[in-house]
Amino acid sequence: MKEHGIAIPFDIESIHENIFVRLSRKIKSLLVSIIVRIVEIIVSLVGIVLLIPIAVVAFFQNLKNGEHGPVFYSQYRIGKNGKLFKMYKFRTMVTNADEVLEAMLQDKEIAKEYQKYRKFKNDPRLTKFGKILRAKSLDEFPQFINVLLGEMSLVGPRPYLPEEEERMGDYYNYIVAHKPGMTGVYQIAGNERVEFNDRLDMDVRYHYRKSLLLDLKIALITMLVTFRRKETYHVGEMTWDTLDYVAKTLSRALKRIVDILGGIVGSIFLIPLSIGIFIGNRICGDKGPLFYTQDRIGQNGKIFKMYKYRSMVVGAEEKLKELLEKDEAAREEYSTYKKLKHDPRVTKVGEFIRKTSLDEFPQFINVLKGELSLVGPRAYMVTEKPEMGDAYETIIKCKPGITGLWQVSGRSDVTFEDRLDMDLNYHENYNLGMDIMILFKTFSAVLNRDGAE
Repeated sequence: MKEHGIAIPFDIESIHENIFVRLSRKIKSLLVSIIVRIVEIIVSLVGIVLLIPIAVVAFFQNLKNGEHGPVFYSQYRIGKNGKLFKMYKFRTMVTNADEVLEAMLQDKEIAKEYQKYRKFKNDPRLTKFGKILRAKSLDEFPQFINVLLGEMSLVGPRPYLPEEEERMGDYYNYIVAHKPGMTGVYQIAGNERVEFNDRLDMDVRYHYRKSLLLDLKIALITMLVTFRRKETYHVGEMTWDTLDYVAKTLSRALKRIVDILGGIVGSIFLIPLSIGIFIGNRICGDKGPLFYTQDRIGQNGKIFKMYKYRSMVVGAEEKLKELLEKDEAAREEYSTYKKLKHDPRVTKVGEFIRKTSLDEFPQFINVLKGELSLVGPRAYMVTEKPEMGDAYETIIKCKPGITGLWQVSGRSDVTFEDRLDMDLNYHENYNLGMDIMILFKTFSAVLNRDGAE
């Protein structure tokens, strides 16, 4: 017998059946088909209801992992009587999967493996969340749509690709006599990879043994054994992780809206305030620039120029070096607090705007640019990075703020180590309520000049 040839069983009794037996058997078969179809419609409707939250989880998990392609994926498959239909699945591969496959098949060993199994053991084309969907068999859930449309059945042969028709040989006519199924003998076999010819053999065996009892058995094994083995039902952790991501995303969006509104209001006050400070500097004989910029560490370690009103004399950095070299007490104080309580470099107007925190107002420009937030960790200087130690990687995950826990906790009376602890605490326990609390405390601290220099 040639390859893929089939030995067809010969039933002598069917030839001698009278017309009434044949008719009753056909009526019985029709009734069973109607009942099965009703069950499939009900089950597929339930499946589609479950599909909605899974699709939402898939969308946000892909977004979280930087995968911006479509959630669903469709592919032509061979249906009953050879009719082609679009089978739906969750997209589990990268968007350029076909190009990646073509490049991989240039390797003869890889091409041989793919020809044999039509899949890879560790497929590099799978996305991060796609691996989870496949491992738990959740990628097949959109096929409930195909079941509802009547293109697939709950149980049946494997849905083959159009290009696999020639390889199916004589098996083709027997397999397409049935609707392909969401599950079948191949799916409950328990093997992660089955050779193509073995799959054909399983589906032809199903053709000859097909009965309502066999379909029920396969469906039960799928639900009670296969799904349990793959932990398909254990999706609670994945759902909670998605809800947490959505909540944080909405919180960040709301935080940005508040930042923009606050930045606009703050920038409006900059114009009259700048005029007043400029005049004050000139009266005191200070002819230096009105504003001062300094490189600071932003979110994800990006360096940005932070704006402030200049509150120190021109050439303050050089004067600080001279002071620290000569004054041991000043050197010890600066080492502990990263600032001096009675800094001789501060101008007369600078002393006033520091005590009233008006020197921070130009930072509303940074807020509008998206470099700062109204509330966040302290914006650290580039020179302070080595002293931040292990805390650096955690703190830079947050956008630095004009105000924060440090600013409402005594400012000048807080050590550098304490600042790091406060910023780590902010990152670990952040919520919108905390930001609102810090803002209120900031207004109170500014009015009472708590901790101001």
